Amino acid sequence: MNVPLVSVCILTYNHKRYIRDCIMSVIAQSSDVTLEILVGDDCSEDGASSIVEALASEYPHLIHYFRHVSRLGPAENYLSLIRKARGAFIAYLDGDDFWLPGKLAAQVSFLERRPDCPAVYSNALVIRDDGVPLGVFNNPQPARFDINALLRRGNFLNHSSTLYRASLRENVLALPTPFLDYRVHLRHARHGAVGYLNQVLVAYRVGSSSSMVVHANDLVRRLYWEALLDVPRGSVNEDDLARAMAGFVRSVLLRSIRTKDVFMLRRWLPVIMAASPVGWIKMCSFISAGILRTVIQKGTDALCARLTGNHLRILFRR
Repeated sequence: MNVPLVSVCILTYNHKRYIRDCIMSVIAQSSDVTLEILVGDDCSEDGASSIVEALASEYPHLIHYFRHVSRLGPAENYLSLIRKARGAFIAYLDGDDFWLPGKLAAQVSFLERRPDCPAVYSNALVIRDDGVPLGVFNNPQPARFDINALLRRGNFLNHSSTLYRASLRENVLALPTPFLDYRVHLRHARHGAVGYLNQVLVAYRVGSSSSMVVHANDLVRRLYWEALLDVPRGSVNEDDLARAMAGFVRSVLLRSIRTKDVFMLRRWLPVIMAASPVGWIKMCSFISAGILRTVIQKGTDALCARLTGNHLRILFRR
């Protein structure tokens, strides 16, 4: 059996409306690079399984379908696929997202030309659950980010755009579950500056029926904090780690205001300040600067939309 260059790990759970488009978008990349498609079905109950089974029968040389006998959760589902991956590179794709033409070819070329680069990401088109475009995931970005830059900027990388070297799989397999994608990005960045392509190569479905952000906001918050605690203190700039923690405080504060849950901030603030590598005064200055930047960005975006009549937006402006 030929060894593929890229192993594509697709996670699906109740993605009946999306999974065909997702898988077919990967199959379309097979003319550019040799690949295998590993689909982990976490006990779908909506008919998605029959769609994947039919595609696996039609493309047996490409698709390896694994339907679990009991629910594993996204992280364990992902790890089960990584263990089976045979390619020199591993790609990740959520079952409700899909790729655009040339995605793998561009990213493989990037990594082959930069042997010191552990992983590469790209920009994405943001679409509604029904496929209507909303904007783009990021504003223009530099070509490389070290771990300090990822801390300063927060979790702005699109997970469905990920391609990384299979030699790094043990760093992901070692993670306790559940975990957030940000923790994986930070783990990759321990091995060198990660790459970024300013090309829209992925379609990301925001607010879909299976979104963790929509349905498990408290869990996402806890896993984000654990991602920050996982960063080795001696290997990063203390101010950058403090800025990342300040960004977390900002998100908790804004969430508290939106939900009118004052106890959320009261619960989290002592925890964050106890872990901060800098003092109260400096930390408060980082928090204030972050809030001001958020207000200015939102105001600027709203004004531009009103003046131009263009309501497309940038999901993560960094």
